[in-house]
Amino acid sequence: MNPTLRPAGLADLPTLLPLMEQFYGHFQYAFEWAIHERIVRQFLSDPLLGSIWLIEFGEIPVGYVALPYSYTFEFGGRDAWVDELFVTETHRNLGLGGWALTELQRRASDLGLVAIHLQTEHYNERAKKLYESLGFKNLERSTLTWLNR
Repeated sequence: MNPTLRPAGLADLPTLLPLMEQFYGHFQYAFEWAIHERIVRQFLSDPLLGSIWLIEFGEIPVGYVALPYSYTFEFGGRDAWVDELFVTETHRNLGLGGWALTELQRRASDLGLVAIHLQTEHYNERAKKLYESLGFKNLERSTLTWLNR
């Protein structure tokens, strides 16, 4: 059985939101169904904001990648951040996360992307090794965040 990666649309909200809830639960991040439904609906309604990709195994959705777009002068054009990458527990360790990232790298030119960035929790050495094996470079920078909340 081969995996597939396809862009999610508004019709996929009933599939996507439970996957997101699992992702947030796995990392113990706050997930509020009504808020996430609103922001995902807004995001999917405006293709200039980015894309969300469903990872399917057979025809079963088993994960997703959230890919918001931005613009970088340093690297020369539109870039994207892997904001969320999730594979369900039952389908982990099958290489689906790495496969999905490789697929997005392969499609980068078609998406008009000059760079794809990602972050991982500082303690997650396994993820860091996977990302580096896929050609992601540690630019030895710190990400600092200000939240307007």
